[in-house]
Order: sequence, then structure tokens, then C-alpha cells
Amino acid sequence: MAVPSTHAVDPESTGVGPGPLLKVCGITDAAELDALGGAGVDFAGLWYAVPDGPADLPLDRWRQLAAAAAGRGVAPVLVTFSKDAELLREALHGSPARWVQLHGYQTPGFVRAIKKIGPHVRVLKVLHVRGDDCVEASLIGSYERAGVDVFLFDAVGDDGRVGSTGQTLDSAYTAQLADTLARPFLLAGGISAANRGTYAALAAHPRFLGVDVDTNARGADGKIAAQNVDAISRAWKAAQHA
Repeated sequence: MAVPSTHAVDPESTGVGPGPLLKVCGITDAAELDALGGAGVDFAGLWYAVPDGPADLPLDRWRQLAAAAAGRGVAPVLVTFSKDAELLREALHGSPARWVQLHGYQTPGFVRAIKKIGPHVRVLKVLHVRGDDCVEASLIGSYERAGVDVFLFDAVGDDGRVGSTGQTLDSAYTAQLADTLARPFLLAGGISAANRGTYAALAAHPRFLGVDVDTNARGADGKIAAQNVDAISRAWKAAQHA
């Protein structure tokens, strides 16, 4: 399907620079922020209100790391499963974070509530893909009208688990979904330095904005590893500009 040029990524509308961008998710301490180093990481995903999530942070710690990320020139992202707009308003108040990543199955109405927190707030809505099915496919237009700024395609685990599954997307099906969007998108789900070729068509899409990594950015100790982040950055960012 041909994609109209008017649907290409508009950096001004998203509030970020031109892609490809790199988001590293599940940061839990300052040492992991340091590991982002000079790899050109654009976003640091900080979990808050993710029940039983291995990288979930208490509010005071979340605020500390959000400030530390911003101080390093990396935009902090509030990653949440919450459906409580007031809870998220409290977290964002006084924080340098303006991005909220809605993981899980929040409604378009909830997106509107988050956008009402303030004109500076940007919403990154996850679209959950399992094989050749996307739970929210029929709601994409409603999400866009509600104010979603960027979508994120992520793979659902075989057991139905969402978030940091390390499983990969069906590239052909995801490309079909991408053609229906009027907003930019990020790719997640097993993104690594080795599999950019698998997503070549998606990376060439006019609304492709970048990638979100977690599992493959980690070393043997389970912590974000500088060498892994650097390798992913070189594979995705350098290849795009080659």
C-alpha cells in the first residue's frame, strides 16, 4: 500500500527530533543511566505503577531518576500500566518528564484524560501485537483523535504477558498496521543489534520513528550494559544514516 507523503513523520508534531530514535526501557538506577553513555540514546523508560513489574519504581525513586536522565540529556518517559490519571498527574508534577507511555489496555478516553494534565504532555500508546493480530487495531483512529502522539508496536508473549517479553513482532503484519497510522511509531519486542534486517521495510516506513529496547540491552547480570546499548545504537541509527 502506498503511504501518502503527508503522513510522514513530522518532528514538530511529536516534540522530538528526526529519527531513528532509541529508547532504553526499564532503567532502575543511576549506573544504568551512565551505561547509556554516548550511545545516542534519546529516551529512558522509567516504570511507575506497573504492578509486580521487575523494574517498577516507588515514586520518590522515579522522580530522582527522571531528573537524573534529563540531566544527562536523555528524555525520561513515565512507563505505566495505570488507569488512574490523577496518580500520573501527581508523578509528572514538578518532574522534567513530559512523555507518558501507556502500556496495557487503556482506553482512548484515558488518553484524553492524560492529555488534559497539561499542554506539554505527550502520549506514547502501546499497540499490542500477537502474531497477526492486534488487540487495539479497531481503536487506532480513536486513539489518534484522543491525542496519541506516537504509537509503539510491542509483541505480546505466548502466555499473554505484555511488556519486556523479548519476543519479536511479525514484520509483515506490523507493516500493514503501520500503513493505517497517521502518527509516528516505535518498534519494540526483541529488538537487537542483529535483527535490523528483519525490520528493513518497517525501518524504511515514512512514519518510523525508532526503536524501544529492554531485554537485549541487558548484560548477563540483568542490568543495562553499555556495550549492548552501543551495538544496538550503531546497528539501527548508523544504518539509517548510511
